[in-house]
Formats: sequence, C-alpha cells, structure tokens
Amino acid sequence: MIKTLFETKLTDVKSTDVEGVGTVRHESNGDIYIWLKNTATTALTAKQPVCYEVATVGSRTLFKTCLTPATADLMLAAGIAITAIGASGANMYGWVQCRGYVSEVPVLAVSGTAIAVGDTLKGVNGQTYLAKSIAAGTAPAYTSSFVLLEVVSDATGATVYKDVYVNCFFGG
Repeated sequence: MIKTLFETKLTDVKSTDVEGVGTVRHESNGDIYIWLKNTATTALTAKQPVCYEVATVGSRTLFKTCLTPATADLMLAAGIAITAIGASGANMYGWVQCRGYVSEVPVLAVSGTAIAVGDTLKGVNGQTYLAKSIAAGTAPAYTSSFVLLEVVSDATGATVYKDVYVNCFFGG
C-alpha cells in the first residue's frame, strides 16, 4: 500500500512516531524522503548528512533509524536531514531527503583542493558537513552518494554552503 496523505510537513519533527518510521514519501518533483528516528544522544542539524546505523544491517530495521555520520556507518548514507531533529528522547522523528536536489548543504572546502561540479561528496566522521570523496568520472567508493552541483573554490579552507544532488538508500 502506498501512503499518500501525511500528518506532517517535511519540516516537522515529532517526539512520537506519527508517520510510521521508515515510511517513504515521494514528492511530485521526484524528490524522495524517509521518516526516520534519530537514535543518537545529540541532535541533528538542518541540512546535515545522516547515516543509517551499521548495527542494524541484516533487517528492515536498517531503514528506520539514523544518526550523525560515524566511521563505521559512512557506507550507509541515508541522506540530508531536512530540519533539525532532536536527540533520542526529544523531538527525535523527522524527514530525511534520500533522493533529489538539496540547496545550501554544508560542504568542507579544504584549502588547496578545488571541488568540481559532479564530484562525489561523503559524510565525515562526527561532522555535520560533506567533504570531497572522489572526482567526477571515478568509480564511486559507496553506492549512496552526494554529488556537488556547484564549484567549491580551492582557496576557502572553511565550510561553505552548496547545492547537491542526493542519491541514497531508502527502504521503499
């Protein structure tokens, strides 16, 4: 059965599971979102990358929880948190975009390293930004990916906000 009516807006967060954790939402523009529970003890910030938990691999539970990227979970990118999602025990349920265009995502611009349009980005252990993974045309390191849609200068050495295309796993 396909769910077409939702109790929440994409920017809503809830302390209880009102949508059915793991529910996938297809928008008319092709963007895809998944309703997830943040199981971490820290809140997720708006527009940050999130990962599924590797500890839940091997069951459908994989597509129900997320957290800030950690080294063990980087290969299981879930997408971009649409809005700030509270820590476990607070407003810990919210929408994560797992496919489509997202504007103004934080990207680490390392001084001396330009990032070109089409380069693949990845989450970084314990961070709320994306960083360069591989150059365009190179075989991807992970199936889930974030593709840069704007050039990042090689002179900034700071976090910048750029448009990306998200193409991550989702359970639906």
